[in-house]
Amino acid sequence: MAFRDSDGRITIDEIAADKDIKQLTLSKESMEVALKELNEIVAQSEEFSGNSAMRIREASLVMIRDIQKSIEQTDYAISNIQLAVKKYQQIDQDVKGLVNTNGK
Repeated sequence: MAFRDSDGRITIDEIAADKDIKQLTLSKESMEVALKELNEIVAQSEEFSGNSAMRIREASLVMIRDIQKSIEQTDYAISNIQLAVKKYQQIDQDVKGLVNTNGK
């Protein structure tokens, strides 16, 4: 997502950032589908008794918690990428303004 300019500073590649966000969004959508299916498994397992049903429920609940955490982390990553892009866009705009002001 980032590359270095001629002065060695890291800059943001907006196109790469957009691709990263799209890929993260697709991953999040897949996780949400899995989360929905696991919730259905938990609901169905409550209709049964015995050790197998209990273990299915327990394993499903652990996976639900892990997927929810992954979704939160994905949202956090998307937000941070968007903030970085906005920050660099603002820096670019500020630099252009200074160049235009000093060039006149």
